[in-house]
Amino acid sequence: MQRARFVAAAAFGIALAGCSTGIPDLNEKPTKYYQETVTLKGRISRMQQLQGEVLMELADAHEHRVLVRAPAPVDVQVDDWVKVKGIFVPEARVGDRIVYDLLQAEDVSHTTAPWFRNLF
Repeated sequence: MQRARFVAAAAFGIALAGCSTGIPDLNEKPTKYYQETVTLKGRISRMQQLQGEVLMELADAHEHRVLVRAPAPVDVQVDDWVKVKGIFVPEARVGDRIVYDLLQAEDVSHTTAPWFRNLF
């Protein structure tokens, strides 16, 4: 009986994971998510401090990447797993450059790495 409950709970969790927006979704069809609030989970692969803001490259477990712009200061470092909530925009000015398809973060918080990173 407990095994059946575990299998049912695992299947439900996998189904929910398949419904959430992820970095591959943003990369595949960015126009679908423009001006939408999205929440992503990933590892900071690169980070650059600019005047009044931080530009980060967020990678998921399969190394799909997206750029994130956050107001400075942020209490995270490279290789930290974070949860980012913000608005996905088609373009934004970062420093003196225009950057396309990035997430303007409203909230950046620490989170744990996924348990089964390369399962799906």
